[in-house]
Amino acid sequence: MPAELKIEMEKSVTVKADVINWLKRSLSAVKEAHASITPKDLDRKVHIADRDATVDGMYLRLVVHANEHMGQLIAYARMSGVAPPWSKSE
Repeated sequence: MPAELKIEMEKSVTVKADVINWLKRSLSAVKEAHASITPKDLDRKVHIADRDATVDGMYLRLVVHANEHMGQLIAYARMSGVAPPWSKSE
C-alpha cells in the first residue's frame, strides 16, 4: 500500500474531489502492484480478515468487489431516473 494512503483516510477524507482522488490512487496502486507480481507470488498464502487465501485469490476478490459496487451504482442511477450511457438508444 502506498505510504500516502492510510486506512483511517476512510473517515477523514470527506471532500468529494479528495475522495475521488483517493479512490483513483488506490486503484492505481492495485494495478501497479499486480503488474509487478510474479506467478510464484500469486500462490503465496495470506491471512486477511480472519480468512486464509492466496494473493491471487485476493486480486480476484478485488475485481468481484469492484463489480458489486458497479452494480449498486447502476441500480441507484436507474432508481433516480438516470440511464447509464451504454443503455441509451442513439
